[in-house]
Amino acid sequence: MERKSGLLGLSLAVVSVLAMLITSSVALAQQQALDWARYNGVPGNWNWSPQTQIDKENVKFLEVKWVFPVPPASLGDPFFAGSEGVIHTPLVYKGVVYFVTNWHRVYALDLASGKTLWFKDLPPPKEFVDQMAAGKPPLWEPFFKGHFHQIHIYELDGRPYLFIITNYYYLVVIDPLTGDIKLRWPIFTVDYLANVPGNRGVYDISTPSFVVDTKRKIMIIGVSTPEDQGAGRGFFVGVDLKPWLEGRGNPQIIWRTFTVPPQDGSDPEWTLKLVDQMKGAWIFDGARDQLINLKTLPPDQKRQLLYDDWGFARFVQRYPNEKVSYAGAGAGWGGAYAVDEDRGIAYVGTNQPAPDWNATFRPGPNLWSDSILALDVETGKLIWGVQSLPHDLWDWDCAWSVLLVKNAMIGGQRRDAVIKGCKSGLVFALDPDDGHLLWVFKAMEPAKYGGDPRYGIKWSKYVKWQNPLDPKDMNWRWQGEWTTGQEYEYIKNHKPFYQNPPATGALESDPAYDPQRNRLFVAVYNMPAAFAIQNVGPGTAWPAGWGISFETLPSQPTNTTIYAIDVNTGRIVWNTFVPDVPYRGGLSVSNGLVFATFNDGTLRIYDADTGAELKKVIVGGPMMTQPSIAATADGKIRIIVPVSNAIPGTWGPHALSGYVVVLGLPDVIAERTVVQERTVVQTQVRTQVQTVVQTAVATQVVTQVQTQVREVEVIPAWVYAVAGVAVVAVIAAATIAARGRRR
Repeated sequence: MERKSGLLGLSLAVVSVLAMLITSSVALAQQQALDWARYNGVPGNWNWSPQTQIDKENVKFLEVKWVFPVPPASLGDPFFAGSEGVIHTPLVYKGVVYFVTNWHRVYALDLASGKTLWFKDLPPPKEFVDQMAAGKPPLWEPFFKGHFHQIHIYELDGRPYLFIITNYYYLVVIDPLTGDIKLRWPIFTVDYLANVPGNRGVYDISTPSFVVDTKRKIMIIGVSTPEDQGAGRGFFVGVDLKPWLEGRGNPQIIWRTFTVPPQDGSDPEWTLKLVDQMKGAWIFDGARDQLINLKTLPPDQKRQLLYDDWGFARFVQRYPNEKVSYAGAGAGWGGAYAVDEDRGIAYVGTNQPAPDWNATFRPGPNLWSDSILALDVETGKLIWGVQSLPHDLWDWDCAWSVLLVKNAMIGGQRRDAVIKGCKSGLVFALDPDDGHLLWVFKAMEPAKYGGDPRYGIKWSKYVKWQNPLDPKDMNWRWQGEWTTGQEYEYIKNHKPFYQNPPATGALESDPAYDPQRNRLFVAVYNMPAAFAIQNVGPGTAWPAGWGISFETLPSQPTNTTIYAIDVNTGRIVWNTFVPDVPYRGGLSVSNGLVFATFNDGTLRIYDADTGAELKKVIVGGPMMTQPSIAATADGKIRIIVPVSNAIPGTWGPHALSGYVVVLGLPDVIAERTVVQERTVVQTQVRTQVQTVVQTAVATQVVTQVQTQVREVEVIPAWVYAVAGVAVVAVIAAATIAARGRRR
């Protein structure tokens, strides 16, 4: 009894001393700095957290800390009725978690407890609702009414601001600490969109992507267009935030950069002139794994390829009385843009050409759809572009997040790079200054990169690489038109066929980058879908009409492959196959762990070094985005992910308001670790729990041994960070006492 009392007394004494220091602990201060303030975690969109609390040893103990039921859309503005759930990655700033429902309610919750701190509803203005009710240009797209993909917190002039762009094109800026709205400003009014030069289409109301250059205080925003034959003329704008920050008025649009020629056919040389002005203009030749430099093509060949690209001038000549063009493309939505504040360049992605599957009225490569672009932040000048898929016939846009890595090892040397995944299943590593190719990864050819040939993407019959320099390939009206005989007649006559990857693509998610391992993690999937080609153009419904109808055929195998790619070489380090489930949303990586959310209701955690599955958490509903990983106010790491389904039929049978679930490690866990040298004679283990400042565990080990024999039960080192610095004293005291007895 004396020995037990002495040990416990020593433990409590050390705990008391360290408890007084806990609030000023360097380790705790570091943990409090672990925010997830940008949509993809850190600038550069890595989906990475530098936390060290959760690791390969203790991840198996993850447990649900709290669940927040997302209220139904019926509680919000009637305009957003049916826009259920939360489908964007929540933000965390100074221990508070932020998210926006698809029906436009902003929540701020205490990350430690789940308690609601404040919420704000963002109803649309009356003029917007009235215009949508009229059912005419310039706005359209009820399918995505209420569909948030991203929000960000930026610090400007030493103050934090929560930036949100609504479905009705308002920039809303909120003080994240109080919930006060600091700015509510219409970026694109109905009049603005109705007077876009050269536009003959409409714009949809999917929340656009954006990024802020905090050094220059300029915001870059892309306008979104529908995917049908009513798509408008896509563009990006630069918004100067300084007038608002300095109290001189509202922000100001200072430039606008178009990505599509004038749809009225007034300038058939538009693409030619733009390419000549760019530093790099590249188009991908998938059959040869190379980027073709459009700037260096012989003049006659370049003119043949790019003159009247999109065919707008030819369309106007053929249909002089038509007021629409039946072709267009937006500037990109779905993933976050990146900005290099040292270079003053924003890196953005663009949408597929529309109508998606029928290119009858959009001949040519359709620059700059399906592309990665570099824009000068201050002027909007298009510096370089890389088109990933010329003359797209499959709806494989390049609109998910853009990664910017700095000083990484690539090609055997330290350099910066832009890394971009596209729905085709391609991943590019590009030079940030002129866009030239560093490497490309093709998920449909995994063996070429050292992967398992059984995995990856399995193309359907009417998918093929198209040669951008072959006029025939750049003028096909639909996939499979190159067939002959009965097969050609079958497709032409609107009969159903399979397409894989489907409309949602092979890569419908954000990759993750681990700077410590210099690895990229990406999830691709197979989910064959049945379509039939349909007519577009004059005499058909407008603006509806995607060029296909959705059909029903016997279901085909669905599966996912997760790849770890060496960023230095572009080759596969490991691949993990997941049967029977597709993948959508994104991956997150932290401390040797890869977090993958699936729509079958499972969060799966993999070893970043080997691909082994370390943990599977059943959360009970579809997850449409990558989790955020951040610290509570008292330094405890949490995993935050929403469970919702906003699009019934694709990722689940029904719309689901769902819930936000938060996971973390138990406050204290003791795990038995045995070190044995020879024969144990007798061992007695006793565990006692005391509450001092916070819950702490003191494990006493009393062992009777013979020569060179020892068996010790300890609590692993990871408990120190989880339970706080005070636990260190308890463990240290127990260990010192046990070692003393062995001597």
